[in-house]
Amino acid sequence: MFWNEIVRDFFSYHADKPLLFNSVTFWVWFIVVLSVYAFIYQHNLARTLFLLAFSLYFYYKSSGWFVLNLIFTILLSYYLTYWMYEAKNKTFKKILFILNVSIPLLILGYYKYYNFFLDNLSALTGRTFTYADVILPVGISFYTFQILSYVIDVYRGDISPEGNLLHFAFYVTFFPQLVAGPIVRASLFLPQLKKTITLDEFEIQRGFFLIIQGLIKKAIIADYIAQYNDIVFSNPAGYSGFENLMALYGYALQIYCDFSGYSDMAIGIGKIMGFDLGINFNKPYQALIITDFWRRWHISLSSWLRDYLYIPLGGNRKGKIRTYINLFITMLLGGLWHGASWRFVIWGGMHGIGLAIHKIWKKIIPEKFSENKIWKIFAWIITFHFVVFLWIFFRASTMQDAWAMIKQIFTAMDPAYILPFWQVRKLFLLLLLVGFATHFIPSQFYPTLEKWFIRIPWVVKAIGFIVLVQLIIELKSQGVQPFIYFQF
Repeated sequence: MFWNEIVRDFFSYHADKPLLFNSVTFWVWFIVVLSVYAFIYQHNLARTLFLLAFSLYFYYKSSGWFVLNLIFTILLSYYLTYWMYEAKNKTFKKILFILNVSIPLLILGYYKYYNFFLDNLSALTGRTFTYADVILPVGISFYTFQILSYVIDVYRGDISPEGNLLHFAFYVTFFPQLVAGPIVRASLFLPQLKKTITLDEFEIQRGFFLIIQGLIKKAIIADYIAQYNDIVFSNPAGYSGFENLMALYGYALQIYCDFSGYSDMAIGIGKIMGFDLGINFNKPYQALIITDFWRRWHISLSSWLRDYLYIPLGGNRKGKIRTYINLFITMLLGGLWHGASWRFVIWGGMHGIGLAIHKIWKKIIPEKFSENKIWKIFAWIITFHFVVFLWIFFRASTMQDAWAMIKQIFTAMDPAYILPFWQVRKLFLLLLLVGFATHFIPSQFYPTLEKWFIRIPWVVKAIGFIVLVQLIIELKSQGVQPFIYFQF
């Protein structure tokens, strides 16, 4: 009976218990995977088959039978790309390219935007439509964009198509980055599959350091402060301006720690297994200008939007006005990528306007002016609060809630709430201060911290990890909290 339950659980998908990086189940699995991997990592075929099988299993445990969608998209894109590359007729090549791009986008569009489209069509026409009972597959936006980057790079001639189907499937499905990025380019990852993997002790230690860093960000900071943020965002009109403002600052830290924490763990797991997944965050709240924020935030997506949308639209090559329009369109679509809601469109569109204003500002103001220290402080305050303010539209459940929060912050600010808030929410405020303070530690400090971590004995590391797990248990809310970007 006991073994039957274990086998049944192994082959069953439970929507309420997805396989997440911040769950004990995942780390038990990862230890098992590493134990096998240690014996086969130098054998290309065995390594590829083993990790591909686990990656598909990982996705199945995260998203159920949507794994069949993933497999279909992989097979379709692999063969269409190969035929596109081999086609001698330019018209036929272009037709295959259009099919290769449009089919994954149509699949993504159906799951993510079908009901949103019907909502807006209903509002425009006054007609009532039958909505589809659609569940968004986990990570579909990420793996679709990853596949599209491969297809476009091959079509442009930047890379040759991958001749090994197993390697291509492994590139798309590699479990650390499958469901929430980074969006890894084929030019970075595929060459690694053809080399002999070497497990460097320094890189393994760096990977372990990144995993611990990611767990602290996600399971301690993000998950704890989310408990207060969720209360306020569920009913912003019921709280004072100060309480709303604290929830807004809290969410700014929460989404950074949640998403960059996932990226840290994904990149760290990759390093431990001998793979380089690039970088996805670089202290974005240190940015002095909005352009720099997007060079630091979700780097794999922002560079994807730049290379496959902004530049093909014309970039800055077709005059000032067209540059501003291209920036606006790019960020508008970037906002829509995050979710089927006008809130995300507003969020992306406002960032596009911010980027355009910065371009105009650079033309007007002398470069020497921006080097002034006082101006740098002023620029940081504006950039930081512009980004934080727009998180309202990203997080609020409805437009009504977004406007209610804005109204409370600007019309119901009462200093009398500060002291009671400190008395009731001390740990929230302390984590908020610690989270932002560590974010603003100069970047050059981290290599030193990494080297210090690598030098300490494994026994000390193990004790530290046990303490970390205990802290996670003490601070966690009921159940394992999913990552924010799983919904995208």
